[in-house]
Amino acid sequence: MANSIFSQTLLALTLVFSCLCLADAHAGVALGATRVVYPSDQKQVSLAVSNSDTKGRYLVYSWIENSEGEKDSRFVITPPLLVMDGKKENILRIIDATNGSLPKDRESLFWITVKAIPSMDKSKEKENTLQLAISSRIKLLYRPIGLKSVSHKAYEQLRFSSGEGLLTVINPTPYYLTLTELSMGNRALGNVMVSPKDTASVKLPEGSTGEIVYQTVNDYGALTPKIKGIAK
Repeated sequence: MANSIFSQTLLALTLVFSCLCLADAHAGVALGATRVVYPSDQKQVSLAVSNSDTKGRYLVYSWIENSEGEKDSRFVITPPLLVMDGKKENILRIIDATNGSLPKDRESLFWITVKAIPSMDKSKEKENTLQLAISSRIKLLYRPIGLKSVSHKAYEQLRFSSGEGLLTVINPTPYYLTLTELSMGNRALGNVMVSPKDTASVKLPEGSTGEIVYQTVNDYGALTPKIKGIAK
């Protein structure tokens, strides 16, 4: 019994310490956006990375993945590796190396991952310390020029259907749309991202009825106005 209590206490203390380290590391390095939109007529786009720590120094490693979570060389991020001192800001540059191979009638989804690794305090090298690297992952949306509909109105074109315990979101637009604050009647549903010209489904709690209400996330990471869903 005593061993069990000791183990639970040790686990709780470890979790608290880990959370403190996570919060501290997250407070140090931050990205300047929650998503990056890459217009196809641009040679490059940029993403700001800042270190708000006064003394903390970080090694920052960045890379790009495709929608399947695999590292992808169709976009180049530079510098891929940098050292950030306290109270400094750097710019990551993202360069198109796709050679026109991506679809021209819809957006393509990639992910930017930025990992911040805190430097070791030399005075504590001989001590037992816990250091955690923190990764930030945001969307990179490659947007062809000349799409027929405008991005800031795309959320109004979503349609919905329900059946077999699922609510299906139908996206006829060429844009990736992330729904949040999605509900049916008084039942809150999970967030969902729906690909261009595709559908996505969320599970409906038993007995869900009533109006569908939702918001989406715009290009700047803000929420669009609440809107009532239209059934198809």
